[in-house]
Amino acid sequence: MKKRIVSTVLAAAMAASMLAGCGSSAKETAAAAGKQEQSGDAAAEKDKAESADPADADASGKKLKVVYLCNGNLGDKGFNDSAASGMQMLADQMGAEVKTIEMGRDETSYEGNYLDVSEQDWDMIVSGTWSVKELAQDIASQFPEKNYLIFDVSVDRDVVTDGNMMGVNYYSNQAAFLSGVLAAKMLDSGDAKIDASKKILGFVGSMDTSNINDFLVGYLEGVQYVDPEIKVVTSYVGSFEDVSKCMEMTTQLYNQGAQVVYAPASQSILGAVTAAQKSDKYLIACDQDLYSELKESDPQLAANVISSSLKNVGESIYTSVKAWSEGTMTLDQDYILGLDSGAVGLAENENYKAIVPEEIQKFIERQEQKIINGDIAVGTAFDMSTEDVAALRDGMKP
Repeated sequence: MKKRIVSTVLAAAMAASMLAGCGSSAKETAAAAGKQEQSGDAAAEKDKAESADPADADASGKKLKVVYLCNGNLGDKGFNDSAASGMQMLADQMGAEVKTIEMGRDETSYEGNYLDVSEQDWDMIVSGTWSVKELAQDIASQFPEKNYLIFDVSVDRDVVTDGNMMGVNYYSNQAAFLSGVLAAKMLDSGDAKIDASKKILGFVGSMDTSNINDFLVGYLEGVQYVDPEIKVVTSYVGSFEDVSKCMEMTTQLYNQGAQVVYAPASQSILGAVTAAQKSDKYLIACDQDLYSELKESDPQLAANVISSSLKNVGESIYTSVKAWSEGTMTLDQDYILGLDSGAVGLAENENYKAIVPEEIQKFIERQEQKIINGDIAVGTAFDMSTEDVAALRDGMKP
């Protein structure tokens, strides 16, 4: 049985790093309070976790050495790039020696990469997402003297029993709920790109998996919160990185009447943005502030991205590694971050402020505060069966 306790260390540091300008898309008003999930045996394992000697704290002045194993490639304008930005922050702000290894999508190469870095002299080995969780945990168990951080999942403490792997996870469903509220409210905004006679929205995810469906559940609940009569058409690309397929699927959603599409589409997200541009409809992106990423290089492509649900992976990696190196966070614990820490949220960039009416912005702010206060409890796919997720999804089809 797991218990939850307040983790003010990580949350306060997250808020501080964002306010310092590390993430321009983060909400500047984020409250410094996150949540930490800790195993019931964590206290017993605390001594093991604290036995790790963070190089940054070494009196000899030795540089902290951190490597990131990216299960994909950089350049996605999303999740992977965000994680890599955290590595750059470690180099820029802590003087750490960092390296990012792009492992691509050939999963047969992953084990070799994990073994290689584990046999080298890295002080912290970083990786993330459910697709490498089993392998990363297995490697951590084989190398109890090494230190690991895995993000976007929690650690199975029955597998990693040596207290040498930290988990950093996110309440993605909370930001997705706000995305649903935004999309639903835009239907009655009077915007010229919105056909007010059609109460239809869209969702395109990369894969039909629990981590992507966590976005879906939050989004659908946000839509229902505004108006239970609104319908949502849902599609999955069937790939994390097939840009062409994502463009095709998103275009189909618009053709089926979707006035706004929400796209937790991983590395294929650029296909959704292209579809929004060609259809001249609005898109809510995911993970990174995609409008801000694209506005200089391709302003026309960026123009229809009204916001993004943010998962500030980079800041959380930087903050977690730094806190561990200072002895204020331990490897035997899982930290779960939500709206209250600023780790997730909506991108309130210039495009958002220009397109979304002020009364809708204020409405969203009030709902965000209700989630933080516990007045709104957002459902999660991780607590639902596959059948329950399908029933929710199918129940909102046009």
